[in-house]
Amino acid sequence: MKKLLTAFAVILTLTTASVSAKVIGTVNGYAITEKEANNLLKVLTKGKVKYAQLSPKDKREIVKRLAVDKLVIKTAYKSLSKKERDFVIANAWMAKKIRGVRVTDAEAKKAYNANKRLFKRNGKIVPFSKVKNLIKIQLRQKKVVDRLMKKAKIVVK
Repeated sequence: MKKLLTAFAVILTLTTASVSAKVIGTVNGYAITEKEANNLLKVLTKGKVKYAQLSPKDKREIVKRLAVDKLVIKTAYKSLSKKERDFVIANAWMAKKIRGVRVTDAEAKKAYNANKRLFKRNGKIVPFSKVKNLIKIQLRQKKVVDRLMKKAKIVVK
């Protein structure tokens, strides 16, 4: 899950590059910029290497890597319906938001005890230790949603 989120963060970062950035390559007419390369290198090298410092061979490899990412993004965007894109964006946003939310073991245990009947497998209640992480994720999501709804101004007509 962590790798998926990191990959998504890289892809998301790459798509937000400025149009005015120096173009270092193209794929199917889509520009690949130095800013995108530096954003990728920032993730890959923890900020230790910039695109300008790379050898010509390494520059080609970075451009190829960015080309793949760009093609996947463009193809996915064209092939997904608006509803599917909204779903992906909502899930990415939720994943980003829950990273900063803390849930204690005590909170998770309280939720487990209140809903034990939901944690059955083959007629037996699954031990807390087996579902603790799942419960924590659900509670973090609930906290994010609760904060969002607290700020919401809902009007029913």
